[in-house]
Amino acid sequence: MLNYTLKCLKTNDEFEDDYTLHYTDNALIQAEYKKEFEPLNEKGVWRYFDWLPTEETSSQVAGTVTYHAKELGEHIGFSNLWIAFHGYWPEKGGLCPTGSFKDMEAVPTIQRMRDHSCKGMICASAGNTARAFTHFCAEDNFPLIVVVADIHAHRIWVQKGMEMNSVKVVVVKDGTYQDAKDVAKELSKSLEGWQLEGGAHNIARRDGIGSLILDSYEEIGRLPDHYFQAVGGGPGPIGVYEMMQRLIDSGHYEGEVARIHLSQNPEHCPIHNAWQRKSRNFNSEDFPEGNVEVYSDYLLSETPAYSVIGGVYDILEATDGETYAVEEDDAIKAGEILEEIEEIDVLTPAKVALASLIQAKEEGKVDEDDCILLNISGGGVERLKGEKETAVVEPWIADVKENLVQRILDSLN
Repeated sequence: MLNYTLKCLKTNDEFEDDYTLHYTDNALIQAEYKKEFEPLNEKGVWRYFDWLPTEETSSQVAGTVTYHAKELGEHIGFSNLWIAFHGYWPEKGGLCPTGSFKDMEAVPTIQRMRDHSCKGMICASAGNTARAFTHFCAEDNFPLIVVVADIHAHRIWVQKGMEMNSVKVVVVKDGTYQDAKDVAKELSKSLEGWQLEGGAHNIARRDGIGSLILDSYEEIGRLPDHYFQAVGGGPGPIGVYEMMQRLIDSGHYEGEVARIHLSQNPEHCPIHNAWQRKSRNFNSEDFPEGNVEVYSDYLLSETPAYSVIGGVYDILEATDGETYAVEEDDAIKAGEILEEIEEIDVLTPAKVALASLIQAKEEGKVDEDDCILLNISGGGVERLKGEKETAVVEPWIADVKENLVQRILDSLN
């Protein structure tokens, strides 16, 4: 008996989960949990098992470390700055072994697939998601086909000695992240019993990553006034908002949800562009013409979960949120400050997020005594590589987009 039912955010229909990703066009589904907020004596996301869409916990561990960043806060002019850190940082208790908060999405997604007897998973990514699912599917011996563009293939690395029999890496030659998503979607139509990982439509991803705000709530003793994160596709901030709203709806917290602040690269910032018009829908001018070079390509997405009901537009509207387009120089400067004070390396989205916080202060959108939570969505990667032997996973198949689906099917038969 599942501890949750699903609800369509467009029709409000309630129904049982069958590894359901879609119910109605242009709408997310959401998990409705039957238990109250009562953390368990477990590590990482499984501490919040009662608010995760799985039948049971697993032995896999990934989670948030929340701490009061006093020195960093003082340096940039805040008295109550908190960091939610996701990555490799042993002495701090870092619980994301591949260096990003995508680990928190992978762990409950794999268990949800096992709950529904899925034969295997198909996942497309620009790097962090691919690495997270590769690591945890290999560790759990769960079948995975992960599709990436050749420019991102170097990001799929694992620690040497990890058994990789269950994982097959597919590389799109001369491809983009969108090409990888197209291949994965087309492949899923022909592999019976295999499931797309699902992106923002996957409730296990959203609630797994959303558990970061539950960890922060316990550590801070309240929800923050402001939440800052760099954004690409959108499952992270959507999941954070949903978890905050659950705390309030359950009666556990009597305050308000945090105001959500999201940042992107100026060369590719469709969410920022549309939100500045307060428009639910994108127009062609929100996206650049052709491929562009950006500082943080983790934040590139041609199909973010913005307009969909329950998506990024709705959470920005519900929280009177803000968006930012962060210049490369500002992100680099912010990253230097962050790494020097915290003494840990961080991935580029974290640098973009910190730069947006500095920008928000300069523009008067936050006050120096506000309670602020900054999501360091990835870090410790360079340190991990310096302390442990790692290796890029060799591709199972590499080909141009047009040939890949048939080659994969032929190779599996």
